Amino acid sequence: MKKKLFDFFQKLSRAFLLPIVLISFASMVLGLASVFLWHDQLKEMLPFIASAPVQYVANIMNTIANAIMGNIALLFAVSLSFAMANEDKEFAALGGLVGYIAFLMGMGTLVSLNPDVANMFTEKTITSILGIETIDTGMIGGIVVGLFSAFIHNRTHKIKLPMAISFFGGNRFVPIANAIFFVILGQLFPYAWAVVSNMISSAAMAVANSGVFAPFLYGFGERLLIPTGLHHVWNAVIRDTAVSGIYTFPTGEVVEGSRIAYNAFLTSNVLPEGTTIVELVKFLRGGQVPITMFALPAIAFAMYKTAKPANRNAIKPLLITGVFSILIAGITEPLEFAFMFASPILYFIYAVLNGLSFMFSYMLGNGMGGAEPNLIGLLLYGVLRPESKFFIVLLLGIPFGIGSYLLFKWWIVKYDVKTPGRGGEYDQSMEVAGDTGNTTDPLKLKAQVAIEGLGGAANIEVVDCCISRLRVILKDMSLVDENKLKSTGCMGVVKVDDQNIQVIYGTTVHLVKNAIIKELDSIAKAS
Repeated sequence: MKKKLFDFFQKLSRAFLLPIVLISFASMVLGLASVFLWHDQLKEMLPFIASAPVQYVANIMNTIANAIMGNIALLFAVSLSFAMANEDKEFAALGGLVGYIAFLMGMGTLVSLNPDVANMFTEKTITSILGIETIDTGMIGGIVVGLFSAFIHNRTHKIKLPMAISFFGGNRFVPIANAIFFVILGQLFPYAWAVVSNMISSAAMAVANSGVFAPFLYGFGERLLIPTGLHHVWNAVIRDTAVSGIYTFPTGEVVEGSRIAYNAFLTSNVLPEGTTIVELVKFLRGGQVPITMFALPAIAFAMYKTAKPANRNAIKPLLITGVFSILIAGITEPLEFAFMFASPILYFIYAVLNGLSFMFSYMLGNGMGGAEPNLIGLLLYGVLRPESKFFIVLLLGIPFGIGSYLLFKWWIVKYDVKTPGRGGEYDQSMEVAGDTGNTTDPLKLKAQVAIEGLGGAANIEVVDCCISRLRVILKDMSLVDENKLKSTGCMGVVKVDDQNIQVIYGTTVHLVKNAIIKELDSIAKAS
């Protein structure tokens, strides 16, 4: 039972990546568009920005981003349906779409015919979504639809109906079943949602009442969840629901979640009523900049300096790649994994530093938001936005960088932590695996070696990946050859349990995954 729950949440975490990537993209586009649309000082410095063509393009970008941000619940409904389906995923996605529309219509019918039910909610909670007057359940409603839709799909997509109606069987039955189920669920959900809304409001109050510790708890908890891959769920629940606040804009628009509210702010350049930019962004990525821009590069340098002199050149590519991934893409895992497994206690301390970074950024009045704690995010949400006071996170980064370097250097030497270059697993020489296959394609060769390292094609059941980790379900963990896996250039291997293994490749992991799947298909056809 415990293993099934863990597998479910691992799969759920991967499923959350699909809409979150879209939200992050939309946030960046909004950030860039807002610079051209609302930054009057920049228009004065560069008059061409105020020209009709530039403003037209900026408005188009704004519209594209809002097409995503205005339909987040729908994105979750379709994405989770797709990602949580075991097979025939395209039919599951269609089922999620139909299910979400049916869900909205079911709730809309209930509140329109039952004034007592409508009175359970505030006037602004009942609104028009996709042209349907219904209850706004936000992202939670989309998640509920997506999960139930995938469940229905996995159990009905092969159903066989009587001959007279057999045309509607199999995959065709999925959207039909969803339409029926979610209209019925829409009749029941408002009663539960009234209770859930009160619970979420209570949770929001609890977080709000944590004062300066609220950003600390968020940043600390997120880093602790990195090894499990569940940090995506943590981020979505904190930043995209009422836990991080319910915001009302002067136009009357009410949104839940700080990330969604910040993107709405970028759209109009008008803050929600009764809040400040500092409060709005306290859970967003500006608070992580002292870690990504300063602490982690300093930690990489500490690992380099504490490595044996003879090994420094060998580990330099690993560390440089890790820092580059952080500065350009905001992907921290490759470098974090370099010390996480060598010293879990040190990683715990690092999680504390991450929480402190969020907390001190908030206390000092940081107004930098956004979804990317990298150089692009620093430019879009910091340098180009006068309200950001981005210099706060940069000045805060200096003591975080120096402190992290001194702390890690002392800890590694004091407790002989086997970080790269100190005789641990990262120091094993890279094997030349030319005898594994007869190809000169380096990616294909890497896939062939990885398959052998995972115990062979027959030992592999499922291959998937997240942003930086290859996730594989195996039949027999004892067949894994970690040395062979490390010869493919991975940054670490994590045996989650007796069937699940994670191989850390960094931001190119999707290329490795696709190459392995292609190679497995070739092996299957050949046999």
